[in-house]
Amino acid sequence: MTILSIIKLCATLPRKKSLFQLNRVSMRDTLVFLFLLFFFSFLPNAILIIIQFDPSVSQLSYSQYLLQVIVFYPFLMMFLVISGISILALGAWLICFMLRRKLKYQQLWKMTGFASFLPLLAYVVLYFTPLPNMASITLCAIWLYVLIYQMIIIYPTKK
Repeated sequence: MTILSIIKLCATLPRKKSLFQLNRVSMRDTLVFLFLLFFFSFLPNAILIIIQFDPSVSQLSYSQYLLQVIVFYPFLMMFLVISGISILALGAWLICFMLRRKLKYQQLWKMTGFASFLPLLAYVVLYFTPLPNMASITLCAIWLYVLIYQMIIIYPTKK
């Protein structure tokens, strides 16, 4: 499945049709989508960090600093994707456990990754507003878990 079709389906969540089509997406495509989503979402922050570098305060030259940002930024994004979605999926697992639904952690992980599309974009927009950072994180986390709850109740209960 192409990245554009995944984005289209993520934007229409929690519809049942979108949810079931996204569950058929391979884990490789899911990871590629999430890496690209996080990379482009936090790219403005990386650009601001590069622009605001002050060589008089640091012991690094500008070229060393730029090289470190270019090399370590993608690795940081990969770490944030894997660990962040895994931690958020634990919350989804707790919701699933309380609702007694038939879902495995792998399904919840993918659902959490796909459900994070719109809340993450909203966070990026809210980051550049005068709203406090913690308030925007809280709003986006609530939105994410409401989406996950709506997606989980589509599945049948355990017998």
